[in-house]
Amino acid sequence: MLSPGQSAEIHHQIPGPARPGGPAPEVTVSGTPPRISVVIPVHCRTPEHRRYLEEALDSAARQTFRDFEVVLVDDCSPLDIGPLTAAAGLPEARVLRQETNLGHARSRNRGVQAARGDLIAFLDHDDLWLPEKLARQLAVMEAHPEVGLVFCAVELFGPLADRFPVRPGYIPTRPDFAWFACRPNYVITASAVLAQKRVLTAAGLFDPRYSSADDFDLWLKAARLAPLYYLPEKLVRYRLHAANVNYAADLLNDNRLLTRLLWRAFLQSPFTERLKLLPALARKLAGRVRLLLL
Repeated sequence: MLSPGQSAEIHHQIPGPARPGGPAPEVTVSGTPPRISVVIPVHCRTPEHRRYLEEALDSAARQTFRDFEVVLVDDCSPLDIGPLTAAAGLPEARVLRQETNLGHARSRNRGVQAARGDLIAFLDHDDLWLPEKLARQLAVMEAHPEVGLVFCAVELFGPLADRFPVRPGYIPTRPDFAWFACRPNYVITASAVLAQKRVLTAAGLFDPRYSSADDFDLWLKAARLAPLYYLPEKLVRYRLHAANVNYAADLLNDNRLLTRLLWRAFLQSPFTERLKLLPALARKLAGRVRLLLL
């Protein structure tokens, strides 16, 4: 804590590389570290992606909790997105430019590693937050300091939302993430998570080998290190559109991978936890087998 009259100076200068349409602006960050770092990975290819990002940034700027920074990881976007943060009212956001497309797992990892806050919130470029999202999740963290990760309920929206019905009103009676993940119709997206940076780092961050299930893998690993907390409030709007919906082949691959990850979590659990988890896991695996046979 700073004494009266004392100031902290922390400066990071991020040069703007050559871009179509001109260089991205240089961003200087100063002052004490924020409470929360918001990591936004993006590979902006089309005007539609740019519009989604503008809406996501606007939802971040409208948060009622204000002590946060935005770390925007530009994963070699063909379009210039540097000016969008200032336009959204986030002039001190840091834009980290990657000269090659590394994918969302490595982009999120870079954002976490560059984060100055001790809490990390993820916001995918096509999702939206409700204004109370950070405040409500931070209240959980402060009331339960042992918790390593808080995830909230989500609302699906967009042109394909009606194809993926989610059972409303479900509240788990156990805090175990593996148990919750075995329930039907669960939806856990990175945009719904607020986590302690130290827990994510200790868990090894996102594994690029797992592609579409890298976030699911990280939550399972984090659950071995610290309690996870489910907040049954819809504080995130998850956009479903053609670019982020898996079709038949991807769905089969995802189900095989998710089954392996769940089985790994089961084997790594203490024996008493396995007994509690077994019935839910058996039902989940049976459902995945049916999908694989379709």
